[in-house]
Amino acid sequence: MKLYVAYFWTSRNRYSDTRAQLEEQKVEIARHVSYNHGRIAGEYLAGEYAEEDVSWRSTWPRLAEAIALTKQVQGTLIIAKVDRLIHNAAFTRMLLESGVDFVCCDNHDIHRRTIHIVANMAEADSRHTSARVKAGLSAAKSRGVKLGSAREGHWKGREELRRAGIRKGQPRATKAAAEVRSRAAREAYIALMPGIIKMREEGLTMVEIAERINAEGHLTRAGKPFSDSMIVRLLQRAKRTEPQPTVPEAPAEHSNPPLLRLCPDTAGAAFEAAHQ
Repeated sequence: MKLYVAYFWTSRNRYSDTRAQLEEQKVEIARHVSYNHGRIAGEYLAGEYAEEDVSWRSTWPRLAEAIALTKQVQGTLIIAKVDRLIHNAAFTRMLLESGVDFVCCDNHDIHRRTIHIVANMAEADSRHTSARVKAGLSAAKSRGVKLGSAREGHWKGREELRRAGIRKGQPRATKAAAEVRSRAAREAYIALMPGIIKMREEGLTMVEIAERINAEGHLTRAGKPFSDSMIVRLLQRAKRTEPQPTVPEAPAEHSNPPLLRLCPDTAGAAFEAAHQ
């Protein structure tokens, strides 16, 4: 029997219902799996409807987990709805580098042998759209049109607001730039992290892990081989992004101890044990 790992993705906006999206995707996946006499080995939900940190959406942690399970069960990754996901570079790169077989219910022409073509077309379309917008803005500027806050009279009577906005916006801009750099680093290596963590748990040294990754043909974002120090930094970054367990506060001194609640079956036994 063929095994499938289902991957759902939903987006929330004013025109759509995320619950309806999810139910529709479940129906499509169930129909495909039933038609091919298969069985679902696991399900992963991503997007705004999923209970995950919004800042992690672009790194696709659920997709990495789905890919890992697909490799483990030697099955096929089934994606219910791939329409807008194909425009996301991190998403397509993970599918390309994973090497797993996958199928898209809403477009059966997208699979492991064609996704690079579709991804290149989507990237080219995004570049053309961006170029058209920039060309339009440049043409408007050449005609003397001032855009945004450069428009005449835009800040008239609100100069103090502008200065306050600058003071308030600079720290935010610095923080946002740091988050962008950190997110780019996570996206570049997220597909490798499950394997790196597993090799570390098996007792391999940093040098051995780097040698194995280099032997598989992987390179850093700078196009260089991995070093042991690079593996250390990746593991430290992964540890920092893990959710930390909350430690309960210790009771204050001289505070009343909590009441011990016993069910009727154990109350008598506890009383006898305390008075022996």
